[in-house]
Amino acid sequence: MAPIPPVEKLPLAARKSSPSLSSPALPLSVPFCIPICTGLTLLLVRDDWEIVKSNLATKVQELLGEPYSLEVDMLALYPYASDWAKTSPGAVVHNYFEGFVYQLEQYLTKYGADGKSTFNVVVSEKKITLEIDDVTPKRFSYCGCDVKEGRFRILAGEDYLGTNVGDACYEMVKAIQKAEEAAGGTGLSVGAKANVKDTVDKEFPGLEKRFSEILGYGVKLDANLEENYKSLKAKKTDFNDSYFGTVTLDYFEGFASNLEYLKFKEDDMMQEGFQEGCEKGVIKVEVVDKLAHGSYNDVIFEDGICKLQVRSMKGRLSDRR
Repeated sequence: MAPIPPVEKLPLAARKSSPSLSSPALPLSVPFCIPICTGLTLLLVRDDWEIVKSNLATKVQELLGEPYSLEVDMLALYPYASDWAKTSPGAVVHNYFEGFVYQLEQYLTKYGADGKSTFNVVVSEKKITLEIDDVTPKRFSYCGCDVKEGRFRILAGEDYLGTNVGDACYEMVKAIQKAEEAAGGTGLSVGAKANVKDTVDKEFPGLEKRFSEILGYGVKLDANLEENYKSLKAKKTDFNDSYFGTVTLDYFEGFASNLEYLKFKEDDMMQEGFQEGCEKGVIKVEVVDKLAHGSYNDVIFEDGICKLQVRSMKGRLSDRR
C-alpha cells in the first residue's frame, strides 16, 4: 500500500476532541493552531494531546535522565484514522504515548542502568515519535516499535491506527537490541546481559560447587559468553537474546545431572579418568560449526578442558527456549 498523502488541515471536530474516559475536561483557552514557515498551517490537536504532552515529556526525562521530545505529524497521521482515531485523534495519540511511558518503566525496571544507557545511546536524536509503519514486508499486525535514524518510533499499522495502543512498545527491548546491532555493537545485547546477570552470575557459584563434589576436585565453569554470542549472531540464528544466559546454564545443569546419573560421585575410577582428561579443571560451553560426534551436541576433552559443544544452528543453543 502506497503512503497516503497528508491532509492540509484537520476538521474542527478533530482539532477539539469530544470528551471521553481518557480525555478529562480541559481549559478552552488554548489556540487551535500555530503557523509554520512553509505557509501551510499545522493544526495541532488541543484538548487530549497538546495540553498533556509536556507532562509526558517530563516523565520521560525523569526516567531516562535526558530531555526527549514527543513528536507526531497529525496531518500525516490523520488520513489513516477511522472510528475513534478519526473523531478523537488527540486521545489516540495521548494513549499511544502513555503506553510508551508505561512500557519504558517496565523496560527500565528489568534492564536497569545498562538498559537506560543503551536506550540513550541508540536513540541519539532524543525523539519519541508516533508514525505509521512504513516497512515492507510488514512486521506487525496492529502496532509495534523500532529505532530509525536515531529516533524511537511508536508504530501503528496502516489499517489499525488506534488499535491495541497500549501494546505498541511491548517489545521495546527487541527494538533497542536491533538498533544496537545495526550500530555495530559487538558485545552482549542489553537483553542478553540482563538474562546472564539473573542466571549465570547467580547460579555459577553453587553449580561449580556441585561439579566439584561430583568429580572429586575443584572445577571452574566457563560460559564463554562473548564468543558464543558472536558465533550465534554471525550465523543469523535469530535466537532470543533474553534467554541467552538461561540456555547456557541449561547445558551445565544438564551435564551435571548426567554425571550424577552415571554415579561419578561414588566412583573413584571415573573421577580419576575425568580429571586426567580435564586436567585444568575447566568445563566450557562452546558453539561450533561442526561436531566431531553426534548431530546436536557433544562432549570432548581438548587442551586439558572439558568442552560442551553445540552446533551454531537454529534449533540448538539458539532455540532452546
